[in-house]
Amino acid sequence: MDRRAKLLLFAGTLGYALVSVIVVLGAAAPIDTFVYERLAPLAGPTFAYITELGSVRVLIGLSFVGMLFWLWRGNRGEAFRLPIVVIGTLLLTQLLKLVYGIERPLIDAALDATTYSFPSGHASGSLALYGLIAYSLYRANRSSVLVLLAMTLVVFVSFSRVVLNVHYFSDVLGGWFVAIVVIVVSEWWLRRKQN
Repeated sequence: MDRRAKLLLFAGTLGYALVSVIVVLGAAAPIDTFVYERLAPLAGPTFAYITELGSVRVLIGLSFVGMLFWLWRGNRGEAFRLPIVVIGTLLLTQLLKLVYGIERPLIDAALDATTYSFPSGHASGSLALYGLIAYSLYRANRSSVLVLLAMTLVVFVSFSRVVLNVHYFSDVLGGWFVAIVVIVVSEWWLRRKQN
């Protein structure tokens, strides 16, 4: 693992640890409230549709579509990496939810919000899928517009959960850190396999 990857892995792990301690101690409430109050006026049907782009079935489905694309392009490493990272991130997130047992601000089955709150699966899953796609496009010197679009999806899907009041802002941060760690580990694995 090169120095940059080690630094990202350390930062992601440390970031997650700090956010989780703040959440467990109940100290995230002021920032969670501040962010929710700023985003709440945006609530409406648009964000209910946007949040679906982070649902388990969409994320896994698109990861397999991405896998087929990378296989078609002849890149087996990236092809199998995408669904492994997405599914691995979602499973790790669900495990962490059980460990922490933090209740949601609102339980809503229609919004795929029935499990524990911390960390956000929509945030971790959207960064795992759309963020990894953005990173792969960036690394391959593809269109900056596509990279920006993919990262915009990460932000909109993640914050849709706060707008719809089914997650706290701290849940989103926790989810992002989980995905960063999994993506960095996958990058190390892919480079190691290629060498």
